[in-house]
Amino acid sequence: MKVSFGRGILVALVVAAGAAAVFFWLSSRDHAGAPQSASPGKHAHAQQVALNAPSLGSADNAQPANEPPPSDDYDDNPMANVLRPILANDVQLDTFMYYHNRPLLDEASKAHYHEFLSDPAMLAAVKHDLLYPEETKVDAAGNIKRLMKIDYLREAVEWQENPARGEIISQVADMLQTDNYPAGMGMDMRLSLSGNKMELYELLSEVAPDQAAALLQSTKGTRLEPLLAYIANSLQVRRQIEANLETEVRPKK
Repeated sequence: MKVSFGRGILVALVVAAGAAAVFFWLSSRDHAGAPQSASPGKHAHAQQVALNAPSLGSADNAQPANEPPPSDDYDDNPMANVLRPILANDVQLDTFMYYHNRPLLDEASKAHYHEFLSDPAMLAAVKHDLLYPEETKVDAAGNIKRLMKIDYLREAVEWQENPARGEIISQVADMLQTDNYPAGMGMDMRLSLSGNKMELYELLSEVAPDQAAALLQSTKGTRLEPLLAYIANSLQVRRQIEANLETEVRPKK
């Protein structure tokens, strides 16, 4: 299972974002409105795309003739007991993780994966699930599920020829600008969603730094300004520390 750099520092990210979220929560006076649910049609189309792909969670989904039946990718994973139920109940993630765990794909499988990475209905479903998760209290399954959905977005934009790349980047920026902290949300969920925003901002700043800078300007005067400013500053500090460490450990010529 491929793991992004962000996973390795997940705890640090959540703690850093948490400090901003506390300030954001205590200083806010207005509350976001109730979340809007994604249209059933979009979810249905995304599910259809997923059902057409090889899937670990469904025995009814036939494998391509040139691909053997998949083994369980999580036999040796300490989080297997959490991952298996997530994938069994989310055909989209099940399909994504099937391909995500297989870096060497034949042409037919790669074409299907690219179709999946550029599907607008899948993007809409991922966006909705990241902004308005079903759970009301933080748990390991919900956290991991949202992190895998962020990995989907990362894979989609790292494919440079993705015809939907520009739209995906735009939707990442929109997620960052969306105030998805409704009245009554507990601090644990506020911290978790702030950690997600930190990963989304990191992704945006990597692939579209100009849009990330414009985002900070566009949110000035809003409830999100202190949170996003804190996130941007934290990432800048972390990158500077990493650059300094790399210089220090580089062997002298």
